[in-house]
Amino acid sequence: MNKTKKIIVILILLILLIMSLYLAMYAGYKDIGINMLCKAFNLGDDTESVILSVLRYPRALKAFIAGCCLALSGMFMQSVSKNPLAEPYITGISAGAGLGIVLSILFFNSANYSVFGFVGALLSSAIVIACSGFSKFSITKLILIGLSMNIFVSSLISLIILVNPMKSYMMMLILSGGVTNNEIISNKMLLILFLLALLVCSIFIPKLNYLRLDSDLIEANKSNKYLYTVVIIVLASFLTSLSVFAAGILGFVGIIAPQISRMLLGQDYRWLFVSNILIGSSLILFADYIARTIIYPLQVPLGLVVAFIGAPVFVYFLTRKGDMFRD
Repeated sequence: MNKTKKIIVILILLILLIMSLYLAMYAGYKDIGINMLCKAFNLGDDTESVILSVLRYPRALKAFIAGCCLALSGMFMQSVSKNPLAEPYITGISAGAGLGIVLSILFFNSANYSVFGFVGALLSSAIVIACSGFSKFSITKLILIGLSMNIFVSSLISLIILVNPMKSYMMMLILSGGVTNNEIISNKMLLILFLLALLVCSIFIPKLNYLRLDSDLIEANKSNKYLYTVVIIVLASFLTSLSVFAAGILGFVGIIAPQISRMLLGQDYRWLFVSNILIGSSLILFADYIARTIIYPLQVPLGLVVAFIGAPVFVYFLTRKGDMFRD
């Protein structure tokens, strides 16, 4: 695919992102949000202005950040592992985040559970990466240790839920994922952390193209390869933890966004970096709009909506493009 076609694809994805942002911020259950959109240019003290400034804008910001982080993390993990089924939670992050969330509900009545999930995700990924070794790092060892961590901690989470029936509903609901407000870390701080992570990601994008080279070609720089691999996995783990803080545990995005990006734009990670941001954020924003409106005034957990959207999309592209998994 030539450069012009790639630019056209990026522009189409950008339009889809703008549409998803509009639905997430201004569209509601009863209308398409023209009045809310007009109100955005003149916020005051009325109900619509409060809804936009207090609820919709922070919600859309967190959905955008979660989608970007999951898509980029999935791209990083699939790149370094050379496994198209690798996903952001491969280092035990989902289990650690889930345990942190459950413990916050158990002991603190769900106060600031997203912070506990964030800390749990960071700790679990740090343990898995450390156990995988730094001097003789192995992707296979990382995957196996991460899988063991997920199985063990998931069993522990199930035990906690079973022995606490009074709080089991709240635990299951929050574990399903959702965009929430948090009082400890402001949205501005979350945005700063995200932008810093995005900057570091952009620096390491050329390294992903380097790691795609045949092993024999980079045998002389094998130590650099190990170093880049470890740094990229650490970065992917941080991005996934950031997505947990923003929107809880969400599946599928980290798998399907990189796959669709490669199908549309090829193998150059300079283009895939941009397309993953656009696809991942669009998917979560659209899913959040569906979760908010499909059975209004009730709200469906965001993780369920993402799964309902992500699974058919993944199967569709898999069956239509037989070379989808070819690197």
